Amino acid sequence: MIESLSRRALSGSSGTYHVHALELAAARERKLKGLSVTVMFLDDTEHTFHVDKRAKGVVLLDQVHQHLELVEKDYFGLQYSENGCVPNHNKPECMRWLDPSKSIKKQLGNCQYPLFFRVKFYVSDPSKLQEEYTRYQFYLQVRRDILEERLHLPPSTACLLASYTVQSELGDYQPDEHGPNYLSSLQLVPGQSEDMEKKIAELHKLHK
Repeated sequence: MIESLSRRALSGSSGTYHVHALELAAARERKLKGLSVTVMFLDDTEHTFHVDKRAKGVVLLDQVHQHLELVEKDYFGLQYSENGCVPNHNKPECMRWLDPSKSIKKQLGNCQYPLFFRVKFYVSDPSKLQEEYTRYQFYLQVRRDILEERLHLPPSTACLLASYTVQSELGDYQPDEHGPNYLSSLQLVPGQSEDMEKKIAELHKLHK
């Protein structure tokens, strides 16, 4: 009886070990055959995608679109840098767009830095964007461009747009909830000051 139980235990253990060994072998094979590419999104989240080493850029782009469930795809692209810099208005030349028609491996080389999901083509009329989620991605891009000073606005316009951001994130102004410094923890405009926060708060009160 004991011998029978021991055999079953050993058999189960061996089976588990065998499955684990197969999983490790499969993981090693994927690593040898594929590329792991991390993409940073406009909402500051990130995701790692796995593609074949011979895959072209369009394969990665398709995975990104599926991950986001993005319908209007043509407005967006992926940027990368060979030296690890991030998208920056001071050094726009350091960023390149991933070419969908070319090999990912040839474009990225041994680059271990993340790629950045960004708006590549803007529209003159936002009403042409059919999907709300597409408009949301444009909003995130414009907000980032303002904060990173790639898009320069008069202070009055910047405060107005910031007030809409507050409305979107915090809802209607509530005197009981929104105290004197309720905007101090939010990064809304470059060079944000107390006077600007007061102006944004005044505009926020007008939105319903």
